[in-house]
Amino acid sequence: MSANAIRAAWNGAVELKRHCSHVINTLGPQTPPEAFLYRGNAYYALGQPYFALADYNTAGSVLRLSGEHQRRCRKALESFPETQTGVYPSTDSHLHIFVKPTLAKSCAIETINEHVGRGIRATENMPRHSVVVQPTSPWLLYPTEEGLCSHCGTSLPERSFACANDSCHEEYCSRDCRQEAMAHYHAAVCCNKDYQSIELDVFAQMTEAEKAGAVAERNAAAAQLLMLRVLSTSIQKHVVPSAMGQVRILSGRLTFSPQVLSRSMLRLYERLAHALRISTIVSYEEVVGILARITANCFHRDGSVELNLPRSMLNHSCAANVAEDGQTGAMITTRDVARGEELVINYYPHLKDLAYAERTTELERRGFPCMCAKCQRRE
Repeated sequence: MSANAIRAAWNGAVELKRHCSHVINTLGPQTPPEAFLYRGNAYYALGQPYFALADYNTAGSVLRLSGEHQRRCRKALESFPETQTGVYPSTDSHLHIFVKPTLAKSCAIETINEHVGRGIRATENMPRHSVVVQPTSPWLLYPTEEGLCSHCGTSLPERSFACANDSCHEEYCSRDCRQEAMAHYHAAVCCNKDYQSIELDVFAQMTEAEKAGAVAERNAAAAQLLMLRVLSTSIQKHVVPSAMGQVRILSGRLTFSPQVLSRSMLRLYERLAHALRISTIVSYEEVVGILARITANCFHRDGSVELNLPRSMLNHSCAANVAEDGQTGAMITTRDVARGEELVINYYPHLKDLAYAERTTELERRGFPCMCAKCQRRE
């Protein structure tokens, strides 16, 4: 095929995917299954057989398909590389609501480079202990240990407050936390046994990975739990996850295995789609995009994984110049910072004193390829 023919075929697949998505979003439960079949064809033509599989399976649940579409996808995946990287851009549409009010006036959000995207830069000289980000609570949090409040992550008191639904596993430290959880995200899934079964299964996977010392797998499962919370929040708000302002401002860069996307991750999506009846609202591609943004921006803290929007604007460096003030919770400079310098934190501070080779190995175990200046210099 000529270059023009290849370009035309590509543009045609993009347009077919767009049109089918519009039909599915517009018709909702009344969507003819052929719309999923044709969108699957578009995904396949665009070189994304893992997304095509999800649509073919949805179409196949109604239509009598031979299974050839799925076999074609499996065959194509055999020639795919072991890993690929997906990049999900952000917008600045809601920074003035969720980030800038907590940011010091001597700081600005700017594009840093192609590897890390945006970051926070000092617009004037900042002496040591200058506040960069005011103390803020996370937008969403998921406890990763037993005995913690399901909403805020603090230790449960002797008299905890269980969810009003006797079949629900959530417990809270106070009536206020229980009420806030119900108002924010929990009411949409509280009585959904299939959804809660998925939550418990992913939590069990995270616990098993932690016991086995598989840090990357443990962190991946924790990010999936936080993704479930983002998803339940969007369902309660009756919006697509990526349309929420809190998600729109986040960029994501996810290195993934095509085989994982076509197997275990696809099974997770299909269980969610069935439990929440969202196959016409939230596509598999949408869920992977949300997971990418969460993976890139969440913080794994003792006992929880959280999404703190202002702090997520701070990039990582093994030679950080910003850290959390243990007394106030604010993010402050740890040394004098010159005007124009990027303000960065260390996502893994317990590794900062290791030599380059050992530090790189430990970061890779956590699924984090570091691109900071210190690692670039191999120091």
